[in-house]
Amino acid sequence: MSKVSARPGEPVSGAEGHDNEKRQQILDGAREVFRAKGYEGAAMDAIAKAAGVSKGTLYVYFTNKDELFEELISDEKRELAAALDAFQPVAGSFRDNLRAFAISFNELLTADNHISSIRMVIGAVEKFPAVGAMFFKAGAERGTTRLTEVFGRAVEDGRLRPCDPAVAAQHFISLCTAEMMKKSLFGAALRPSREAAEKMVDNGLDVFMAYYGANS
Repeated sequence: MSKVSARPGEPVSGAEGHDNEKRQQILDGAREVFRAKGYEGAAMDAIAKAAGVSKGTLYVYFTNKDELFEELISDEKRELAAALDAFQPVAGSFRDNLRAFAISFNELLTADNHISSIRMVIGAVEKFPAVGAMFFKAGAERGTTRLTEVFGRAVEDGRLRPCDPAVAAQHFISLCTAEMMKKSLFGAALRPSREAAEKMVDNGLDVFMAYYGANS
């Protein structure tokens, strides 16, 4: 049986699988409350109820609402981070590699859960600017950093022309994801179809490769 600490915020010892399951249970409840009430309106009592745990158990895993929200953001970003970390251009057309990545990444970016998280953060950021900074660092900043590494190697091996890879990464993200993000963020009815999403990526890549392609 897992032994639970009695002090708020102290790491829980015991069966790791059980602890992880309980932690995820709390995060799922918190996600439900934060999305319904917003950051400011979410109360720890309501989170405990939604998670199906006692308030005492909630405080064993998370010291306060800020810590819980931070962990929730990290949890929301893990799938995106995994997609970024897994991206490794393979033999063949570099443009085709980028196209496949951009299409799959856009599907993650415009998923309902991710869009809900963005709306939740936007609702909190005016009063709690650190929340926005935290979300940006976990998502957009990490994405730019990862692509900067990929593009730096692409410059070295001649797949992209000599350039600042950090600037190229920013341009790629803007050209290939921004339009779909905006359409999804402002209403489900505007979310593009698969065909429309692929067309947006192709248009963005045309511009990107025209400027950054090794043969441009």
